Amino acid sequence: MDLKRLRYFVAVAEEAHFGRAASRLGISQPPLSEHIQALEAELGCKLLFRTTRSVSLTAEGEALLEHARAILRDVDKCREVIHAARSKDSLTLTLGLLHAHTYTFLPALLREYFAQDPRRRVHLVEYTTTEQVGRLLEGTIDIGLVREPIHHASLRTRRLFSERYAVAVPEDWGLARKGKVSVRDFDGRSMIGYPSHDVRRSTQSLFRDFFHRHDVRPLDYFEVRTMHASLALVAAGRGFAPVPRSQSMLPLAGVRYCEFREQAPDLAVGLAWREDKPMPAIDSFIDVCDRHFARWSTVRAGR
Repeated sequence: MDLKRLRYFVAVAEEAHFGRAASRLGISQPPLSEHIQALEAELGCKLLFRTTRSVSLTAEGEALLEHARAILRDVDKCREVIHAARSKDSLTLTLGLLHAHTYTFLPALLREYFAQDPRRRVHLVEYTTTEQVGRLLEGTIDIGLVREPIHHASLRTRRLFSERYAVAVPEDWGLARKGKVSVRDFDGRSMIGYPSHDVRRSTQSLFRDFFHRHDVRPLDYFEVRTMHASLALVAAGRGFAPVPRSQSMLPLAGVRYCEFREQAPDLAVGLAWREDKPMPAIDSFIDVCDRHFARWSTVRAGR
């Protein structure tokens, strides 16, 4: 079927007038009428009711109009699809991340990445670190922002930064008024933690050793799946929760963030990608991350 005839038919149907449709298409009226007649002959049915003043659709014309619009939309998309495929390797990136990254360091990082080339596109998808490993291996994402450590023969990793744990406490605890707290302040209080893809790096594992070194015995321990669930319990007064230091950038009603006077455990954030999947976009993103976090670490160290 001639796509031009479908375009002509849609124009006539939408304008409900041959003269207006011809003007919209930039052709004269006689050839427009001829194309519509040819389309009707090809389909073996009447598509339009014509009068001297207007045009209306037959039942067959109504059915064709919806289908013709869908066909023409798909045809018009061809150029966009080809352009996206041509530019994917150099300009488009699918980035895996943890939810907490979206309101801590990610906005500034992406601002710097886009500033180098506004044509760049990044698709953001949220997965846990364990899920990201699977998505990287199957090719669903190109590169991931993950919690370290990751050990897999098919993946390369690069550490971006590490940071100490701080602690979230209910705002009605007296501790919330302190600039810094001692780990001993949590003796006899309930801790709320969350797991890790590496059991050795769960908050329970890390802080069990931290508490033991300072002879601290929490009253109880609750484990929830995510940091955000733990913060909800903190806000409800159920206990305290260790959180990455950058978490304190997100204010939350009922919660105050404090730093430890003692040297608290730390956690590391890094990049992971497939070694056998080279892409210019991955290389560009890694370069921006290296520069961005080199400056970021310098600023944080100077605080």
